[in-house]
Amino acid sequence: MNKVALYFFCIVFASSCVTKNVTELSLSIPPKNAKELIAKVNLKNKFPEWLALKGKVRVVLEKDNEVSLGISIRVRKDSLIWASVTAPFGIELFRAVLTMDSVYYINRTNKTYFAKPIAHISKIIKTDIAFNEIQEMIMASPKIVKNKYSFDKTNDDFLLSTQDYIYTISNFYRIRQGVLINKENSLMYTYSNFSFDNDFPEQLELIVKSSSKNVFNLKLIYSKVVFDQQHKTPFNIPSSYVEAK
Repeated sequence: MNKVALYFFCIVFASSCVTKNVTELSLSIPPKNAKELIAKVNLKNKFPEWLALKGKVRVVLEKDNEVSLGISIRVRKDSLIWASVTAPFGIELFRAVLTMDSVYYINRTNKTYFAKPIAHISKIIKTDIAFNEIQEMIMASPKIVKNKYSFDKTNDDFLLSTQDYIYTISNFYRIRQGVLINKENSLMYTYSNFSFDNDFPEQLELIVKSSSKNVFNLKLIYSKVVFDQQHKTPFNIPSSYVEAK
């Protein structure tokens, strides 16, 4: 019996080593075209069942007014995105939950709430975006939309571009920046300071532009990142709150 168990574990271990070596080999060969590059990016992307982020959010409003607040984000893969924004000393200001088809929001400052279809997010940022795209953006693993891309290589990055999408990809096959273009509007996200420990960025910046003017500029700076650990996502609307108009 012990020999059978030992044989089983040897087979499993050997299989995992082969898989790892094949992956490492495929990543070590430079891509010759857009298709090969996209395949390598997909190998590097990761989608944990749970992701928890904690840190600061800086929002640049009109006339360069900047607001810095605390933020906590919890993502359950393909299910929900929970977020809480706090003032100094941990006082909660806002809480939101996004599901595959809806968005729920509580404003503690004026005791209001709303529940709307997920498409409401697109109206706010003036760019078409779905739940899975928001999830991938937060997980720092955006899927590259299938399309015919022009392919270019600089000293430090690869470039993929079409009329609607532009991607800047590092030599480590991680997306540094993506731009979604929708008529006169665009959404640009930029990742920076990837950690050597978990290959996850310490910062995510979002810029939404409309007719060449910034609609808003938001920067997330993470101080804590936790993978695959289940977290609570409480969301209760107090009876005294009224629906926002």
